Amino acid sequence: MKRYGDTYALKGLSFTVARGEVYGLLGPNGAGKTTTLRAIAGALRPTRGRILVEGVDPAREPLRVKRLVGVVPELPSLFPELTVRDNLEFIAGIYGFSRSEARRRARETAEALGLGDYLGVRYGRLSKGLKRRVDIAAALIHDPPILLLDEPTSGLDVIAASRLRERIAALARQGKTVVLSSHYIEEVMALADRALILYRGSKIVEGTPAMLRRVLSKKRVTIYYTGEPPQSLSVEAREALGAYGVEDLKIERGALSFKASRTVEALEASIRLLRERGLRVVDVEVLPPSWDDVFKAHIEAAGGRAACPCGGRAG
Repeated sequence: MKRYGDTYALKGLSFTVARGEVYGLLGPNGAGKTTTLRAIAGALRPTRGRILVEGVDPAREPLRVKRLVGVVPELPSLFPELTVRDNLEFIAGIYGFSRSEARRRARETAEALGLGDYLGVRYGRLSKGLKRRVDIAAALIHDPPILLLDEPTSGLDVIAASRLRERIAALARQGKTVVLSSHYIEEVMALADRALILYRGSKIVEGTPAMLRRVLSKKRVTIYYTGEPPQSLSVEAREALGAYGVEDLKIERGALSFKASRTVEALEASIRLLRERGLRVVDVEVLPPSWDDVFKAHIEAAGGRAACPCGGRAG
């Protein structure tokens, strides 16, 4: 638990991350994600409760924990007037490495993240995507087993964000334990082995992406057809599909769509109806629930309501 006066930033939060796992902290802005990461890193002390990082309590032994974790904050945190090389060597020096060892680590870490050509460039002149990669290099300079990432792709364009996600996935494959905080649903679910949904400082639910998505059984079905539908098609479709748990039925020019729990039966009945009305089915699309729907369903099941936390990036 973490409290500031009468305000609870975290309350009743408990979870365990296995070695080599990618673990996602998912929630809207203000959910408590950054507070959680700062507590793990030893940057703040819980009001109540205990944290263990590889068996070490950050509140009691913060220096030991700082050697176990690499932290990538949400905002750029390095010196803009220094080059990438100077920044990385400076960070390595903080961890007590000799000048020659700091130089070696800076070079090797930069090259591992595709930054070898930018070692002589000032940090402040880099693009946002390159700055994030340098931030990750700085967090990895002492080769920690755990990497804490706070909103790593925030503010990046689509291409830069995609490349950064590939880098994060590669680090996980190399055996790093990654705790990833984000309000971009699709990002967390694409990278994480397991994820926890936070809302107003409390854990709502935790599980694998498949487990979290299972809360919604209805799939979105769209059937594309050619031909001119009769005016009565909407009424007939509701009557024909009513027994299959269909909702949100829409009939537009050339497409009939709905959500259904008994997907196969509803799909078969829809195709049969369209053909009986002289329409030719040309394509079918079946989509699982979106992560926005999953998030909202879990929040509402817990007694709260939430706007989409996707920030316009999920979909």
